[in-house]
Formats: sequence, structure tokens, C-alpha cells
Amino acid sequence: MKVGNVIFSERDIDALRLLCWCQYITSADLKMLLTEAEQCNLVLLGLMRQHKKSLAFTLTNQGRSFLTAVLHGSLPELAQSYHKDAILRRLRLSKLILTAYQGYVCPFTTTAENLLYSPSIFLSAVTRSRGANPWGSTRIAAIARLGDLLCAAHYVCPGIGKLALTDELNAFTNQTARFRDLRRAFLFAGESYGDILAELEASEPRTDAKLISYGAAYQCLQFPVHLLSCDAAGAAQLQIMSVPDYRRKLTRAALRSLYQPSENPAWDALFQGIPFVMAADMDLRRIDAAILGAHRQGFSQIVLAALEGQAKAVLFPRYRDTGKARVFILTNEAVSEVTGRPPDPYSPPRTQFLTPEGDVIDAPPFKTSGRAGK
Repeated sequence: MKVGNVIFSERDIDALRLLCWCQYITSADLKMLLTEAEQCNLVLLGLMRQHKKSLAFTLTNQGRSFLTAVLHGSLPELAQSYHKDAILRRLRLSKLILTAYQGYVCPFTTTAENLLYSPSIFLSAVTRSRGANPWGSTRIAAIARLGDLLCAAHYVCPGIGKLALTDELNAFTNQTARFRDLRRAFLFAGESYGDILAELEASEPRTDAKLISYGAAYQCLQFPVHLLSCDAAGAAQLQIMSVPDYRRKLTRAALRSLYQPSENPAWDALFQGIPFVMAADMDLRRIDAAILGAHRQGFSQIVLAALEGQAKAVLFPRYRDTGKARVFILTNEAVSEVTGRPPDPYSPPRTQFLTPEGDVIDAPPFKTSGRAGK
């Protein structure tokens, strides 16, 4: 049986592009972009297929050729690996990239120079397998440009292993040397805030002079460290962090007439005379330092403000329930005032995809029988 011509939507093209950059995406994660019917259409067209062992979707050779024609060849040169550990790393990385995509952070970069444009994220894998490897054996998954911030992104989960912190810092510095006017930070991303903290707070003796756990690195890093949950809360967090000077702007939007400036740089404001800290960027070490400083000045607790998902997962049990802070949830209106849009995950439209020349992309009639991707 033959099916008529298929007109590709923006959702279709973006899903294929994400598969090209990530290599593997689970069906459940791909549902963020495509319905099951839309997934089936792309499989029937031979543009993507399901990997037998992992059951994740991956781009076919035909799909890559199609994207090359549509996008005029601006694709990353990534070697496809079918090794179990490599697939697992790719699936973890896809969660970070999808979260960035849903947070309006462009993941479709092929060189570090693309980070001139904010917000964007560059995968280190793009240049790891091309000529000389500038990343060595470091575990930097990506570099994210978020407003006036440049972040080395790592995927962190229980049992993730150790890292050579000096090598990580050298690679981060060397690969971002051209961006002199941006602040540096680390982004520890994971499937959930709980997953990340479980690894960071695990007690593990140091047995190697060079390699240390992520928990040890978290404690001794001089750069700020932001936690990022790979979900809707994380996508909203990235939207906020992509706005230059987001802490000051969001603090004013949240407190409005109750805003009082603070002379202490560890606090973002005073709320009814109490130290106030904007916690939506999930820099827990900054929160802990603010609480310590407040106690030294005679305050029994501080005030925090964050997204609902962040408060429920971390800030309520860690700070509110222990009496260290009052925790307020940011309203959508306050966030929108700063970001210019509702704090909802980005979802590509079902409208027709148009080339730069204004043309639509369609596929010729195809047969529903036969093996996809062949």
C-alpha cells in the first residue's frame, strides 16, 4: 500500500536534528517532541529507526543524507558507536540536550565559535573524534552559553565515576579562552536534582592522587556550581539563567514594592529586613554561604525564592523543613517578566518546515511494507 506525499513539519525536522546531535534518544524522551504516530511516520520513511538492544531511536544513513540536503550540510561529524557504555553515555547526554532545547537553548552548534550567540550549547563530542582531541579524557559533556555566563556541563548521577579536576579546569579554560568577558561556572546536570545530590553527597574515600569523586570536586571548585534537573523545572531554570543579570532582575520582579537593596553581596536583597536569596539557578553552595553569613549577623533564617519543582525536590526538605529558610515559589508572572515568555518547555510547532528559500520539504509516496532504514 502506498501513502501520499508527506509534508515535513518543524517538529519533524527538529526531532531528526536532535537525533543527529544526540545519536540516541529513548522513545519516552522523544515524545516530548513527537507523538507515537509522528514517530512511526519517520520510521516508515526510513529516516530513523529503533536500536534493537537499547530500544532507543537513532538516525539512519538515509536520515542523515536527508538532513544534509535540507540543512545544506551543517551537521556535526560524529562517529556512531554501538558499544553499550557509549550508548548509555549518549542517552544521558540526550537528556541534557533535550532539556536545553526545551529551555530555548540552541543545541545545533558545530563549533565552539557558535557560542558567540546566547543561549546556546556546544557538545564536546563534536570535536572529540575529529583530528586532535582538545578535550583529552575529560568528562565535560558540553559548554553552555547562558547570557553572561559560560558553563562547563557535566552529567552527574550515582556511580558516575571520578574525574581529574585539574584536567577539567584546563580544558574548560583552553576551549573558552576566546570568551574573555563572560563569567565561568560549572553545570552539574542529571535526571533529577535528587540523583545529582545523591552522588555529590556520597561519602567516598580518596584512593588516587589525581582522580576525585564529583562530591569532592563539588566541595573544592572555586567556580560556582549550578545543579540542573533534566526536566521541565530544568528547562525553566535555563530560560532564567539565559537572561543577563538574571538574579537582580528576577529578585526585583518577585519582590516588587517589598524589595530592599542589600549591602551584603552574598544576598540579593532584603525582604522585610531579612536576607533574601534568589535560588532559581540552584547554586546550593551560595545558599549555604548566605545562611552561614546571616547566622553570623544574628539572623535565624533567610528567605529563598525558586521554581516550584526546585522547591519541592530540594529547597523544602533541605532548608524550609530544617528551619534554615523560608522558601517562596516564584510566580509565572515574575518569571515571564524577566524571560519575556511563560516558563513552559519549548515545543516546536506542527507548522510546515520552510527552507531559507521559503520552500516546503516533502517526501515522495512510500510503501508501508519493508524494513525502515534500508
